[in-house]
Amino acid sequence: MSQQPEKPRGAMSVNDFALWAGIGRTSAWREIREGNLRAVKVSARTIIRFADAESWLATRPQLSVRSNPQSPNNGNCHHG
Repeated sequence: MSQQPEKPRGAMSVNDFALWAGIGRTSAWREIREGNLRAVKVSARTIIRFADAESWLATRPQLSVRSNPQSPNNGNCHHG
């Protein structure tokens, strides 16, 4: 049986959060500034607790996908 990796504990930098979330640093700072993402100061550093990062992700709006029958390729991507 495979073991589940341990859930990370602690905190990460804003740059590490941006990588974790798949967003840019500017977007991460905007989320903090707008009050959507909780961050704390430790000395001169701004850090984000993993629990706050997961809470932020859980509160993001869900993507609503609608199919478009008028689409020329009906959602199939052809590269080449």
